[in-house]
Amino acid sequence: MSTAATSASGSASGSAPSPSPSSSPAAASAAPSGRRGPRLSGLTWLVWRQHRAAFWTGIAVTVVGIAYFLQQRASMLALLDETGWPGPKSLELPAGFEIYNSRLADASSILGALLPVLVGVFLGAPLIANDLEHGTGKLVTSQTVSRGSWLARKLGIAVLMAALCTTALSAAYGWWLGPVSKLDKTLYWVAGSATGPIPVALTLLTLVGGVAIGTVLRRTLLSMVVTFGFAVAVQLMWSEFWMSLGNPVTIRTHNGVGDGAFPELPRAAYDLDQSHLTASGDLIGYGTCAKPTEQATQTCLDKHDVVGWSVDYLPTSALPGMLWTGAAIMLALTAGLAVFVLWWGRKRLY
Repeated sequence: MSTAATSASGSASGSAPSPSPSSSPAAASAAPSGRRGPRLSGLTWLVWRQHRAAFWTGIAVTVVGIAYFLQQRASMLALLDETGWPGPKSLELPAGFEIYNSRLADASSILGALLPVLVGVFLGAPLIANDLEHGTGKLVTSQTVSRGSWLARKLGIAVLMAALCTTALSAAYGWWLGPVSKLDKTLYWVAGSATGPIPVALTLLTLVGGVAIGTVLRRTLLSMVVTFGFAVAVQLMWSEFWMSLGNPVTIRTHNGVGDGAFPELPRAAYDLDQSHLTASGDLIGYGTCAKPTEQATQTCLDKHDVVGWSVDYLPTSALPGMLWTGAAIMLALTAGLAVFVLWWGRKRLY
């Protein structure tokens, strides 16, 4: 009898639940330490997931591009060291440097022209247009998310990703170009125009322009085609416009126009215009006296009483200001387009 009671009491006491480690205060406080760090959630996660292919492609291109620029810089400096550059009396780039001239020019074209077009066409144009075409945007905004929040989040994440990637690429390219940029006019003005803020500003302008086009047209393929035309137009206008942002310097000589009489310009300066200077101070075009024979040329020069040269040029110190002024103009246009996207989307999205 006592044995049964003892057994029953033992079984009863054994069936009583014992406190688990996770229910203790110490365990509760330690539990969060095993969780993962912060992750994307809500609308941010949705935007990332929708466009993850484009975002990851941009990150991969950026990493590969930076690695290439760093490798090319190291290879270029090795060549310069092997040839003993700079020499004691000359800063001329050594033989064999032509390959780096070509690579720098190609990289400049990719950063300043091709990359903005690709970003505008393949990220900007479909960003909103694809959702409008397939009804995804209406589904999202029918929940607890407002149209303004949805548009701002999508546009903001795309702009942030594009800005970070192009800034990193531009900085790496500028570091590659830096050691030799001021030794050659073409390197400094053509390759140098793709450094600093210009690739970022061009990319953001075509990106947000593509978003605006897609928001209005509401068809993905059509928006991509129109955005391509918009991006090409931006490139053409920039190529025609940017040189006018500088303040040219004029240098004049009175030593004739024969051999050795042309004025010596600062190294890597960009000559904009060359004219003959007459004794009366007037200017005549350089080609006015370009005759088929030397005697005919001299007769023309004597007829116009030419005494020297007048050359308008941009010094190297003008380039940074020109690039930042151009970037500021493009960023202002980008901001205006972003405001238009938010306004149009909130008022006329559906």
